Amino acid sequence: MLRVLANLLIILPLTWTWAAATVVASPENEMISPLASQGRVLFQHYCAACHGVSGDGDGYNAEQLDKEPAELSDLKFISKKKDSQIYRVINFGGQGVKKSHLMPVFGHTLSEEEIWSLVAYVRYLAGDKDHPVTLPDNTPKTRPARASIPHDPLNVFSDWYSKNGRDASLIDQGEKLFRKKKSCFACHQLEDEGGLLGPDLSRAGFSYTPEWIFTWIGNPQSVKPESKMPNLGLDNEECQAITVFLASLSGEGIEKKWGAYLISPGNPVRGKKLFFDEEGKANCGKCHTVSGQGGKVGPQLSFVGTSRTPAFLLESILNPKAVITSGYSSVLILTKKGKFITGVKRNEDDSSIDLMDKEGNALHISKDDIKKYKTQKISIMPGNFKDILTQDDVRHLLAYLATLKISN
Repeated sequence: MLRVLANLLIILPLTWTWAAATVVASPENEMISPLASQGRVLFQHYCAACHGVSGDGDGYNAEQLDKEPAELSDLKFISKKKDSQIYRVINFGGQGVKKSHLMPVFGHTLSEEEIWSLVAYVRYLAGDKDHPVTLPDNTPKTRPARASIPHDPLNVFSDWYSKNGRDASLIDQGEKLFRKKKSCFACHQLEDEGGLLGPDLSRAGFSYTPEWIFTWIGNPQSVKPESKMPNLGLDNEECQAITVFLASLSGEGIEKKWGAYLISPGNPVRGKKLFFDEEGKANCGKCHTVSGQGGKVGPQLSFVGTSRTPAFLLESILNPKAVITSGYSSVLILTKKGKFITGVKRNEDDSSIDLMDKEGNALHISKDDIKKYKTQKISIMPGNFKDILTQDDVRHLLAYLATLKISN
């Protein structure tokens, strides 16, 4: 099958810790330039999930794509490409160079210097020594402004959505954008189709509020600067259409017997006390952060009142394994010494895995010490809240979480 360069880079959930720009040696004892060294870290963040750690096109997300990822380690293939061609694919995305729409656009997220560093690292992966990459003079090092494409503020969008949120033509338009025009399907699943990098969006309308979907897809970095999802450069109308489509995907909802929890409101003051009380029944703050306070094992919840629906939050409390937030799956490792280790995976490369255990301790494990490991289909969050919390306790927690909102 023809390898398509436009499947060049896909995101991978890691933290934003940049490697020092020094000359280091590869496993084959080949030296890597400072520019390519910078690109190596970006590649592990964004590209390895599809192209593989060594660029062989064998990343764990590769088989989810309609087109095979390019083998960036193929010298014959890469040596035929000009630096400007590789740069344009990364900068404008596949659709921008009339190739696969599954390749995201990164020109709204990365600086020009970062994109050139990826070009250099692609050359390095292929062993292409005949085309050394140098950084052009006066290349900008700063990332694009977050508000480069204007979108409606939330109050304006909310009013618009209340009038147009069920428009069938907008739902159809949004589905076409999601599936066939933009790179959404490379990273997200709908009913067991699509990528595995981002959250499954089959129940997006149940899980997320329309306001959050609109804000997030318009510019993820405006909410979470370290987000793994790139800014796709969507205009206001595209954001509206995709939001209407995703909001229409509600799934089956919560179990009927849980409806009683949502009938009457709780007390947010009592809910906050339950959330942070270290000796209490819930003690949510042990694992979750709100405005800088709390633990870091689970997702941070500073904007959860804007991002999540009450029904989803209720399900997460009473049945946390129903939906495990992307990036917070539990990993079980068996070492060669027979020791079992479990925790949330924070980082992985070709030589090691970084975990955080349920106590918040960081663990660094060399792959040389691992016999086998697997991602578990269980949540690290306690599963007995439905037994130890009263209905009023849960209502109070929901009332507090509802106060955690993002401003316009």
